[in-house]
Amino acid sequence: MTASPLSVADRLDLAELPAKFCHFSDYGDFAALADLFTEDVVTELVGIGVYEGIDALVQHARDTAGWSSGHTWHVVANLWIEPTSQGAAVHYYMLGMFNTAAGERAGVAHTSGRFVDHAVRTAAGWRINRRVFRMDAAKTPPDLR
Repeated sequence: MTASPLSVADRLDLAELPAKFCHFSDYGDFAALADLFTEDVVTELVGIGVYEGIDALVQHARDTAGWSSGHTWHVVANLWIEPTSQGAAVHYYMLGMFNTAAGERAGVAHTSGRFVDHAVRTAAGWRINRRVFRMDAAKTPPDLR
């Protein structure tokens, strides 16, 4: 199966997926966060571990909010979207900043790396069904230890 071209509207919808992920995750809108993904989404932290399914992904976001006392900031940059035979791949760089419970590290990048979100078109629109995150420096989240 060959990749179909993406329309401008597709590209705009796809570009909003990582931006919405950042905002919904950072502001604790977990229902809206869940709506960005397919039920069977797999998130791979390369060389570290895997979150399988929407419940695991949302629980990780909840846990991160707890570890950071609700102060997380995700920033994405250098977005690049390409069609694939299944839908689209959304590539970007990500910086993750958060405060610890003691208020340490405010505004300092704690995690950085390259994301690829593999998205599929569903009846509800574009949804992410696989994520691959290659961290610049591997850091195992407490929930994968």
